[in-house]
Amino acid sequence: MRNKVIGIVLSLYMAISLVGCAKYDEEEISLRDQGISAMDSGDYEGAIDLFNQALGKSIGKVTDLEIDINYYKAAAQFSAGLFDDAAKTYTYLIKYDPDNYEAYFLRGSIYANEGEIGEAITDYDAAVAIDEKNYLLYIEIYDNLNALGYTDQGLVYLNNALNVSDKSANAKYYKGRIYYMLGQTSEARENLQTAVDKDISEARLYLAKLYQDEGDFDTALSLLEEYAASDDVTSDALAALGDIELTNGNYESALNYYQAGLSLDSIDNMPDLMKGQVAALEKLERYSEARDILTQYLEDYPNDEAAEKELIFLETR
Repeated sequence: MRNKVIGIVLSLYMAISLVGCAKYDEEEISLRDQGISAMDSGDYEGAIDLFNQALGKSIGKVTDLEIDINYYKAAAQFSAGLFDDAAKTYTYLIKYDPDNYEAYFLRGSIYANEGEIGEAITDYDAAVAIDEKNYLLYIEIYDNLNALGYTDQGLVYLNNALNVSDKSANAKYYKGRIYYMLGQTSEARENLQTAVDKDISEARLYLAKLYQDEGDFDTALSLLEEYAASDDVTSDALAALGDIELTNGNYESALNYYQAGLSLDSIDNMPDLMKGQVAALEKLERYSEARDILTQYLEDYPNDEAAEKELIFLETR
């Protein structure tokens, strides 16, 4: 099950604001930015070459710029299928950036993807040791291991997260999520409700899922509406809300959620939102609008064969 690692994404390590700072080489920054553009267009080999050129402009001293470029380089190497090279780049980063859990996590994800589970566990353990209260890290490790068939090893991390001594509202939220993942609904409800009472917005989403699972759709919908109105809502969350409403047959509400996600300034899941919008419009029998959006989608994402077949269907309506 190669390439099923969830944790390695191109946007994981964001560029730092270096442009205009006199201590950095402007050509090195320019080459880095060109490499990022190449990654965005799917030219990973070209991106690697540009990142190597950028690193060749360094003055010999490792600064945060070189560290930044190497994170991008490793992501490009992974996306190009050069797993050994990516692991070597993360090993270099661990040497120069030893207190950053991400390098251990990402190298561990490569090892897991390659079936080297012992090495993966070693790196994952190092990552959580650096950032013990990073509950999302435990969840991502579990997701990676579970996706690759190492579910028992992944469950160890979820249970370790539950054992972290932390009474903060943030801990209640994430522990509630983890209890929900483990199917321990009573503990999930208690922790998530405490987080909601302490105004952790995302806790409403997971508490709504719990009530929905139990058939209490009115309470679930109320929580979802509160969450959608919060300032913390993300495009991913709005897509999830749209999916829930679509499944429940609330097509107008689903459409509203997808459109709300598309209206945000920061959108991380444009394809999901656009396809969700098309699905909702189809259910509402607004075929002309669905066809227009799907046509635009295929202009932006031309390799989606399922979407091409769906467009043929819509052209007959």
